Amino acid sequence: MPTTPDIKAEDYYKVLGVDRSASDSEIAKAYKKLALKYHPDKNPDNKAQAEENFKVITEAYEVLHDHDKRKAYDQFGKAGVSGGAGGPGGGPGVSFQHADEIFKAFFGAGDPFSFFGGDGDDDLAGFFGGKGGMPGGARVIFRNGGMPGMGGMGGGMGGMGGMPGMGGGDFGGFPGFGGMGMGPMGGMMGKGAGKSRPAPPAWAMPVNTAVVIHGLKSPEHNSKQGKVTAWDDSKGRYEVSLDSEEATLSLRPANLTQRCTIKIVGIESQPDLNGKSAQILSFDKENWRYTVRLKERPASGRDALGLQPSNVILPKGTRVVLANLGKEEFNGLMAHITDVHEDTSRYEVACQNGKAIKIKFENVVC
Repeated sequence: MPTTPDIKAEDYYKVLGVDRSASDSEIAKAYKKLALKYHPDKNPDNKAQAEENFKVITEAYEVLHDHDKRKAYDQFGKAGVSGGAGGPGGGPGVSFQHADEIFKAFFGAGDPFSFFGGDGDDDLAGFFGGKGGMPGGARVIFRNGGMPGMGGMGGGMGGMGGMPGMGGGDFGGFPGFGGMGMGPMGGMMGKGAGKSRPAPPAWAMPVNTAVVIHGLKSPEHNSKQGKVTAWDDSKGRYEVSLDSEEATLSLRPANLTQRCTIKIVGIESQPDLNGKSAQILSFDKENWRYTVRLKERPASGRDALGLQPSNVILPKGTRVVLANLGKEEFNGLMAHITDVHEDTSRYEVACQNGKAIKIKFENVVC
């Protein structure tokens, strides 16, 4: 049963005021409310204490919203979580800069303090990501019976509470919402509207793959994290359940990057990094670089790096998209890494067109 948050507690669950069996959405909702309450920008008269509280809240959220870290924490406590020795009595576990980056990624580009008062009690504040509306290219499917806080939209795609059908078209806002500006949306599902779907094909990301969103024309959902719930072959899109909100987006493969663990290779300027493990945080398409975080923080404290695909070894089984190949017909194809040859810097991949090829590290992105 949820309890009152206790910022001074040693237990991350107690910090956020959630039960040990709390769902991802419950953890995200608790973080959202507390982060908005304790962010230093909301507490100008007590900024130093607010900053410390904000870091504690973020440290708890960063562990509990990550499946692997949460599992390790449940088994071994803070000792089982890298960088998790912070909190009361243990020194700061995260810097304010890092905590603020997570805060900004959670809320997107909008102003989290302005929409619906910004007190964290209204789920719509997180859903809309501020005042901006939905990003171009993202299609929204509401879960749990409809839009959070709106009492559900009723079943099926046919309409909302008896309103005319609202299947995928571009429109400025819902009837009666005063043109709130939802942007292009390809349809919404109420409770019971979804159809059971077959497992994704071998070249598509499996259900529950952890991903980060990027490259949407409107930035509200860029940098947000989620998990794949389905692959729609007819639309060429994944359905992605957001970690931070009660919503599912329908997104193209080009707008998703897997948050997988990689091995660093080929860094001549800092050879001590070669062989190190890191987790992919995002991908910058313009600069063609991953942002990764080292599993072990170096003495310098700088654990976030920008790496080209040629300096990254993705694990066997990773789903990828092919790019920058001389044979144009392969560019943009989805594929599945079936083997890794570190000595020749090549992957073996099985492509969605049925062909198996060997390809350089630099010619795939995950």
